[in-house]
Amino acid sequence: MNQFLPVSLFEGKQHYSDFTQFDVVFVTGDPYYDHPLSGMSIIARLLDAKGYKVGIIQQPETDEEFMKCGQPKYFFCITSGLLDSMLANYTPMLHKRENVLVPERALITYTQKIKTLFKGSITVLGGVEATIRRFTHFDYKENGLRRGILHDSKADLIIFANAERAILTLLERMNTEIRKVNGERREFSQIRSGLDLFSIDGVSFRIKKDEIKPDIRILPSFEQCVENKEEFSLLTRLHYLLPDAPFIEPTGAGFIRHNRPEHTLTQEEMDLIYELPFVREIHPAAKNRDFNVQMVEKLAASVIIGRGCWGSCNFCVIPLVQGKEVAKRSKEGIVREIESLYAKGVRKVNDLTLPTLNMYGSYCDLYKHPKEIYSPVIRKMITVYNKKEYCNQECVGCSHRQISDDLMPILEAVEKLNMKYQGTTMELRSALRHDIILDQKKLFRKIMQFTTRLKIAPEHISDKVLASMNKATRKEFELFLEEFEKVNKEQGTRKRLVPYFVAAHPGSTQEDMDELKRFCEDKKLFVNLTQVFTPTPGTASTATYYTGIETRNKKNVYVPRAFREKKDQKYTLMRKEEQDVSDESG
Repeated sequence: MNQFLPVSLFEGKQHYSDFTQFDVVFVTGDPYYDHPLSGMSIIARLLDAKGYKVGIIQQPETDEEFMKCGQPKYFFCITSGLLDSMLANYTPMLHKRENVLVPERALITYTQKIKTLFKGSITVLGGVEATIRRFTHFDYKENGLRRGILHDSKADLIIFANAERAILTLLERMNTEIRKVNGERREFSQIRSGLDLFSIDGVSFRIKKDEIKPDIRILPSFEQCVENKEEFSLLTRLHYLLPDAPFIEPTGAGFIRHNRPEHTLTQEEMDLIYELPFVREIHPAAKNRDFNVQMVEKLAASVIIGRGCWGSCNFCVIPLVQGKEVAKRSKEGIVREIESLYAKGVRKVNDLTLPTLNMYGSYCDLYKHPKEIYSPVIRKMITVYNKKEYCNQECVGCSHRQISDDLMPILEAVEKLNMKYQGTTMELRSALRHDIILDQKKLFRKIMQFTTRLKIAPEHISDKVLASMNKATRKEFELFLEEFEKVNKEQGTRKRLVPYFVAAHPGSTQEDMDELKRFCEDKKLFVNLTQVFTPTPGTASTATYYTGIETRNKKNVYVPRAFREKKDQKYTLMRKEEQDVSDESG
């Protein structure tokens, strides 16, 4: 069980009995990193565990590489990897990055290549790029709007955000359709009607006008968005304020149906998924392997404890990709994994990984309307919950948000493991939400015992800019700094704070950055993590950047667009030697 999944037809014959072809072939722009931090590896491992024959094509460039796994029985599943391919290829100043193996617009490139080499094959897009580009979106490189990725790639289907239930359901229905024709190959158009795609959460697909149901919301069309920036602002506002809703999106003479995202995974589903037999290494045949091994060296011994974030930061894609609610693993499953690492000789666990560490166990009590659905992950009926009441999606500080200290017993259990396995330690590296931790003071003190330096992301100090980011206020950050110093004194430590700031976000002026610099100097904050805002497809901040209109409140806002101004804002917080390095790297 403890081996990589096949990366060629030859390996498929060695790995699977009675092998003639793969059921699903994954095409990825990343090196094959068989670790639960990789979304592709999670889905591939899950399918393998469910009895499907899985092949993986990593970082393909030549026709020969694309053909190594042959044509699958069901479909090719195509992803650019952990990053959008344009973000992987370009810096915030649009300088081309070196030694990047994923092509620009990877989903389009990969899909067209597969369609050329394997006539009639079915192509399914998934992952980050497919998710954030599924609607009409602003493209930073082109400085204009692009159609949804399904239209531009000519792929057959998108599985967006969390894909576990959707891909298993799709495969089960495809298997039924193929059985009807005694296993003969069929193109997507020939089996589509039997798949009942309308009932699969988390998929986007083309529909005809007569298939549009009267009770579904219709978004502004691509053409309307191009003609009127207010229409694009409306499109983004709709899918932000209604994250659980299905939509119809017109483009040209066609229509894309976006079903609602999958419901948050249950604890039992999460435990099964993250206890799959990952190798936790990069595949030996990966390109630039030595470089990539160094990149992930400290990630191998990290333990994922959940996914999703309800922070609602306007610039962040995590709620789009992982979900607005936090799905969590059980304490028992997490502790089991940590103990298994210690038993294998790992001396240090390098993180308990969650987008926002102190959100573990929290939830929104408006998700209170139960619904029974079948989970193909654990193969039984489960209860999920819907939110029927409208809300403004500003979750931080909301009375319906129930903050939890569920992380506390996990940390206490780790302390016991560290005593049992002498010489073992754990360090927490994931960032905290500083405004939330003010309501978790006991948990804060326990977390501080497992840190050497604490990461937080206040992003700015100007309340005007923070409001544009949908972040907590300056006052809350000041209260956090007081509490941080208090904990340091209580514990007799001098642990450092690592704050992350963003320059040139919509609403930010040079005067705002000067204010931030004075604040950091006054508070003696060491700043070495400052990033120029990069417009990322799908986010509210990116819509604001393009339109000059605040996506949530429809107010006009100043937008720094000139590269010189962006650099000046960033350099305000950087020392001279850091500026020199930044200039060299772009």
